[in-house]
Amino acid sequence: MTTLLSWVSFSDTGESPDKPRAVYLASDSRITWNTADRRWDSGRKVFAVTTAPHLFGFCGDVVLPSLILGQVSAAIEAGILIDPLATADEQHQAVLGAVRRCVATTVATPSLDFTIHHLMRSADWPNTEFRAWRIDYNITERQCTSSPIAIPATTGLIESFGTGQDAAREHRIKWLVSDIGNRSRAILSAFQDAIISGDDPLSGGAPQLAALYTRGPPEQIGLVIGERRFLNGLEVEVSPMLNAVEWRDQLGQRVDPVTGLLRSGARRFVRPGRI
Repeated sequence: MTTLLSWVSFSDTGESPDKPRAVYLASDSRITWNTADRRWDSGRKVFAVTTAPHLFGFCGDVVLPSLILGQVSAAIEAGILIDPLATADEQHQAVLGAVRRCVATTVATPSLDFTIHHLMRSADWPNTEFRAWRIDYNITERQCTSSPIAIPATTGLIESFGTGQDAAREHRIKWLVSDIGNRSRAILSAFQDAIISGDDPLSGGAPQLAALYTRGPPEQIGLVIGERRFLNGLEVEVSPMLNAVEWRDQLGQRVDPVTGLLRSGARRFVRPGRI
């Protein structure tokens, strides 16, 4: 039933201005049917719009939110759902309205409650600003509600969702008390540790990752896990085509997807000895 996590990253080397440099959204890839014994480990849960600064993820029910977010993302990309000149709140209301219209057409569906997490960038560099919301659907009341989520003023967690949030927190604490501390790469590494550990049997498969930087639409980020490569939960074969997107390893290092080695000029990170 998912581990979904978002966080904001500020520069840890003191560059000015002191504005956020990115927000990240990460998820597992496991979809289950009532029990962890009935599962699929390649389900997409993170949706990065390709033409506008919007990121979405979900937890809870699988069918409705995954299909709805596919429709919402496509409508944004077609330029028919969101006015790019509208305020951040107006853009979110357009998304919320679309979700409400979708769930209003359900009839006796075997659905569960679900939550959609919406991240967007409301101002570009050097005045970078990010916004976040949660949309909660209650199947019993057939009600969709929305609430804003505050963005931290320093690098840190925005929000955590799903059955695996406790396991993710335990692994995050281990990294936070290490000499790495509260850095973006620590949050990512802890998240990947939580998924790979299997501590939450309803979360699994490969981690998924996307980022909103200071300009442009969000970036889908591939993950190198051992000798395997994954994008949005899909395992892909090694080829030069993989260079079309950004790739990270389990320590958050930027790596070459073909060799798995650190990219030229990328920062080198290490795992704390006691983790």
